Amino acid sequence: MKRILLTCAALAALASVASANPLCASNTIAFYIQNYVDTNTACMVGDKLFYNFNYSGTAAGATAPTAAQVNVVGDGSNPYEPGLIFSSNGWTVSGTATPSSPLYIDSNINFTVAVIGLLPLINDASLDFAGHFAVTGQGVSDIGETVTLGAGPTNIGLAVDSNAGPFTDVKTFAPVSFVRVSKDLIVTVPRSLSGPTTGSATITEFREGFSEVAPEPVSMIMFGSGLVGLAILGRRRK
Repeated sequence: MKRILLTCAALAALASVASANPLCASNTIAFYIQNYVDTNTACMVGDKLFYNFNYSGTAAGATAPTAAQVNVVGDGSNPYEPGLIFSSNGWTVSGTATPSSPLYIDSNINFTVAVIGLLPLINDASLDFAGHFAVTGQGVSDIGETVTLGAGPTNIGLAVDSNAGPFTDVKTFAPVSFVRVSKDLIVTVPRSLSGPTTGSATITEFREGFSEVAPEPVSMIMFGSGLVGLAILGRRRK
């Protein structure tokens, strides 16, 4: 009976720790910017904390989506690579560009990712928009990204491009406890000095993922450690 009570108490304690941060539920990036400011208020996917969001958008010959028109949702479908999915109906351009009349939407997205407990475990970042972009004519859709490892100064770059590829990019690095992500999303019909260019470009969605050194998510390791501790404690109290 004592073991059962101890186990229940430990599970409750673990649940309390896990619920200290909210899940990264579907909402606008405007909501994420306002509510997930630091590690104390960060939202959570698996064993990763996401916070310190920023967004801006500029455009010519089109209208960039606002922060209220970009959606974010946590994706824990792969427990070894939790991440976020960003989506919007506003990342699209269509028409003709000339040297004097550019046609583009340029959105910048920034956020920080940390491991719960701040253990130095994050060792790769992935960027994927396969199946979620479209281009016609001379249109181009691409995303460039800089990932700053820890407090810096080391950075790595990721990029996906509708014309040259790849559509999914993954980079590995020495383990760190947190990374800062700075992203530049562009849909455009590039200008040419030789004359007008015509086409369309769209990005509807892309996914960010962050893997780690450990073979299991840290949350599972914490859970296992808690049960081991309970077993030891139970034997001592017999």
